[in-house]
Amino acid sequence: MTEIESRVFDAVKRHPMASQQQLADMLGMSRESIAGHIMRLTRQGLILGKGYIVPEQDNIVVVGGSNLDIHGKSSATLLPHDSNPGNVAQSPGGVGRNIAENLARLGLNASLVSIAGLDASGDWMLEQTRLAGVNTQHVIRHPDYPTSTYLAVNDHQGQLVAAIADMHIIDALDEPLLSSKSPLFHASQYILIEANLSCNAIDWFSKQDFQAFWVADAVSATKAPRLRSVLPKLDLLKVNQDEARALLGSTEDNPQRLAQALQAKGVSAVLLSLGSQGLLYQDDEQSLLVPCYSASPISDTGAGDALLAGFMYAQSQSWPRQQQLEFSLACAGMTLESQHANHPNFTPHNIQEWIKAR
Repeated sequence: MTEIESRVFDAVKRHPMASQQQLADMLGMSRESIAGHIMRLTRQGLILGKGYIVPEQDNIVVVGGSNLDIHGKSSATLLPHDSNPGNVAQSPGGVGRNIAENLARLGLNASLVSIAGLDASGDWMLEQTRLAGVNTQHVIRHPDYPTSTYLAVNDHQGQLVAAIADMHIIDALDEPLLSSKSPLFHASQYILIEANLSCNAIDWFSKQDFQAFWVADAVSATKAPRLRSVLPKLDLLKVNQDEARALLGSTEDNPQRLAQALQAKGVSAVLLSLGSQGLLYQDDEQSLLVPCYSASPISDTGAGDALLAGFMYAQSQSWPRQQQLEFSLACAGMTLESQHANHPNFTPHNIQEWIKAR
């Protein structure tokens, strides 16, 4: 930013509703000159669109799916090809949306870039997300597709047995729509994408020069390979072992070697979930494996999303890496004990209390 641009930027922050002519009069410049500087500041992401909105500090922009989740849990051992007594609940979901909600509940500044239908499901899902503290103003409403729906069936122990995801609308989040959000991406400190996005959308991100800390969630073994083009940009990748193998086209069983192979693709740090065996963090300087806490699972939907959000929060606190991983696992464990994809009492204090009770 040049000295003159800095003066214009400071004036905009002090007088966000001033006209270009008023700003010109304040600074002793021509209106044409002010207009040119504002255009350049907007392109840099330092001003966001109309009203000269200055982006908030430490903004995390999450780009991904937002769903209506329907969860079914059997009361006893689940019998295939039969009707099983149990409980059915509805909640907002989607990997990207879940992560954004968890970040907001932890007190971080999270904005969601996603897409939803112009329907009652979308209205309800977005209102619930907004009430959780997420900035939803960048969610696009599409007139031709219904809001994504995720249907999950869990057994009596809370383990996922089967799921159906109707997420056709996410493919409509294409390059032109993403490009319209470029000022937001330029202004963000963190950009988090997930593999529910289409290959074209992820490829678009791989070609951008946004100066942010890049994070990605591999989502599933089926969708993980979509992230291949963006691997060299990633500061942090969260995967499980199946997702890592799918991403690499590998049959490797050793977690450390899986993480090393991902690093060789350009990933700076790997957060590798090992299920009941714990969590592995690996970068160029260290490799740490932390065991899981004991938990009483109700549903495993959303646990991985909570783990990643918890790790990002713990990083923001500058805790030692071991403590960051322990907090992340506690976030996942606490979410496992909820019937919802996002635990309603997901706060740093409650998570610390959950850890003390183990």
